Amino acid sequence: MPELKADPCDEIAARVDRARERMREEGLAALLVFGDNKLYGSLRYLSGYFPDRAGWVSLGERDVYVFEGAMLVLPASGEPVLLVDPGLTLCQVPCTARVSVGSLASSGEEGLTAANVVDALGPLGADDRVGIEMWERFPAALYLDVREGMPGVTFEPSTIVEELRLIKSPAEIELTRSAARAGDLGHAAVLEALRSGAERSELDLIRLAEHTLRTANPIYEDGCANSPSMIASGSRLAGELLHAPQPDKLVRRGDIVHWDICSRHMGYSVDTSRTRILGDPSPDQQRAYDASIAMFDEVVGAAVPGRPAGDLVGIAAGVAREHGVEMWGSFLGHGAGIDVHERPDMGVEATPLQAGMTLAIEPRVQVGDYLIGHEDVVLITPEGGEPLNRFPKGPFPA
Repeated sequence: MPELKADPCDEIAARVDRARERMREEGLAALLVFGDNKLYGSLRYLSGYFPDRAGWVSLGERDVYVFEGAMLVLPASGEPVLLVDPGLTLCQVPCTARVSVGSLASSGEEGLTAANVVDALGPLGADDRVGIEMWERFPAALYLDVREGMPGVTFEPSTIVEELRLIKSPAEIELTRSAARAGDLGHAAVLEALRSGAERSELDLIRLAEHTLRTANPIYEDGCANSPSMIASGSRLAGELLHAPQPDKLVRRGDIVHWDICSRHMGYSVDTSRTRILGDPSPDQQRAYDASIAMFDEVVGAAVPGRPAGDLVGIAAGVAREHGVEMWGSFLGHGAGIDVHERPDMGVEATPLQAGMTLAIEPRVQVGDYLIGHEDVVLITPEGGEPLNRFPKGPFPA
């Protein structure tokens, strides 16, 4: 897999400039961009850093500090500052010049503390407004302490960075293409194992795929924290068809196997699925398979700039009914990028599609206890949707 040739810090500097332009338009004096070890897309987008673990440390004899996150303080002017929880490490070099990492041996005066946030924000007036990205997950104790340290300043939810991330730059699109190619390698590994004739467990199949993806990735990171790979091969787990891979569930002759690979490649999400049957399909199974292909193709063809994202669900459901089947739930997919699940949510949002968006489109059909469907990451171009995953969806038999 070729690495991106451009300097990633140049790309991030351009993103910071775009964020500041939006801040000026909305009258914000600063942004606090938070990320934890599960959702860190906006933080990584503007800094190149992501928290890679969580836990607790003792900073004193009686003080216990829970760590899992980091924050970029982005003032309207001046240098951005990256503040990292005590207990976390810089597992990669960030693109932010000013970095404060809390030391396990420190007294809590370094890293992500309320005092350091206030210091990084600088002097603000009583009428100044500060936006908070990841408002819903922002640590309550930190918020209260920062607000106390800056009386009169208004802190409010912001979606500036979240909205900037909807449209991918040329560099991001190239990374997303590379991630899709890595996902295709995972599909090839699973299909080769299925065609070998040897009985394999669900866990064995997913491990083969994930090992292949890890080998192709030039950087180390664990993608499971935000979305693990899933599989469905004819038996439910706690009532769910699509479930975590089981070590004692063997895939046998006659089974339909639907696998959904989730990982990361060079920082961008891999989220793609395929279906095969180990044997000859029944008429109902073949009809469901044909419907899933037609649903996907029709949705991709309809994914043109200007169309509300939520409209795609109705299109997929209509195609399913034309084939005499029903779509599996109303979930069709989601945005894809640094975080595996991003906006827009195609089952909810009326957000108009725009060129440069990347969507994980995943229509499925249920037949008995089997699940049939396919998922690709799709780039919205001025002409319509372009699937970035190229691994074949058929033939239906493995």
